[in-house]
Amino acid sequence: MDKKEIKRQLVAMLDAGRSKTETFKAFSGGAVKDRVLAYWIGARPDPALREKHSRKVTLLIALTCVQALLGAVSGFYLGAMIGSGAVVFFTLFAVLVPLAFAWGFYKNVAQAYTIYVILTVSQISRMFKGYEEDPVMTVVGVVITLGMVFFVALVKNLLFPDLGFVGSKKVKGQYVFSN
Repeated sequence: MDKKEIKRQLVAMLDAGRSKTETFKAFSGGAVKDRVLAYWIGARPDPALREKHSRKVTLLIALTCVQALLGAVSGFYLGAMIGSGAVVFFTLFAVLVPLAFAWGFYKNVAQAYTIYVILTVSQISRMFKGYEEDPVMTVVGVVITLGMVFFVALVKNLLFPDLGFVGSKKVKGQYVFSN
């Protein structure tokens, strides 16, 4: 069996109500590495969890859209200082990146949550560049950003309990699943 067929069968088994642990054991040691198999199982959205936490996801999408709007305004002004071609580029870039994350959150893509956290945390040190000029607004911006990062991480942990920060959860060398 190739990877696509294994993934189709895996989804069919989970949709039929088999537990994640049973499904993992059924395909473990096959053509797909156990690490990849565990990630596929862990990253699969659970409709019950999605329904249970739908308000949090909706709030997250709304906050991300607000980020896109603020990004459009700041991208426009940044581009205006450079030139007319830069206005379009910076505005589109500042809008499309947050909207791509919002789409990933809406579609329950586990990678969207992980990439958002990693990219945002990697940029925090750059946020302190204007600290000498305006310390209050810099700290407010950092606090808002960290709040958003923690909220995204919380929602990811609620929706995908079988995933760790960047991969599947392991206990004593064994992959563990919530059911």
